Amino acid sequence: MTKIETAFIDVPRDFKVSCELVGIAVPDFLQLIINHFSYAHIHMHDTSEYDMATKAFLEADRSLVEKEVKPAKHLSTDQQERFLKLFQQVLKTTMNRNYSFSARRNKVKVLAGKMLEIYAKGLDVKRVIYYDEETKINLSSEFLLMSLIYHRTPTELLNAMMKRVSYAEFFARYHLKQEEHNPAMSFFIRVLDGYGNIQDSTYLSSVPFKEFFLWDTQEFRTRYFFYRNLEDRIDAYRERLEENYQRINKPTFDYD
Repeated sequence: MTKIETAFIDVPRDFKVSCELVGIAVPDFLQLIINHFSYAHIHMHDTSEYDMATKAFLEADRSLVEKEVKPAKHLSTDQQERFLKLFQQVLKTTMNRNYSFSARRNKVKVLAGKMLEIYAKGLDVKRVIYYDEETKINLSSEFLLMSLIYHRTPTELLNAMMKRVSYAEFFARYHLKQEEHNPAMSFFIRVLDGYGNIQDSTYLSSVPFKEFFLWDTQEFRTRYFFYRNLEDRIDAYRERLEENYQRINKPTFDYD
């Protein structure tokens, strides 16, 4: 289990470099993946971006230090019964194959909103968190509901999820044929393919991006072929990506 910062957004270096090397602002990615969390996909599966985002946060929860699950004593008996009935409706809806996946998502989204309204009564629930002093990230009702039921702070879940996004590790595993199930990275790759339209198109057309990322990474497999150990390959890729990141952000510095 991993100890994760719970009070503020703590961006891992691999995550920051991975995002910014491909023209993605970190807060834009965090907002996009939160918006795609779907409470329905806790109980069903497909190949959509909603499923990847949801499974990414479920995996993040499993990676964290275990917490004691305490009963919702702040709810009255009537509120508990209403909450349970709504939860049962969620289960029935997600298992109803007469509806499409999108229809099930939309129906459960409404139910989750009602569940949050009940569960959050009497609690100090904030709808936004701040990436920095000027940039806020809005928290969806479905994402908030998960954080409350799982006894995690939104920040804690985001910090754990970010640790799973690493271009260095992704490339190393792919080149050594040691891939693993990683929904957070799968969502990231979908974004690279254009999903969400959050990449900086001007940057993607620039010479630094093409020279120091696009063309350079195409040589990784052959250049680092003799690194057969996974950790050694990850370290080599990480060092090179960091160097390229610095070249792009500090182009006047002499690296030779």
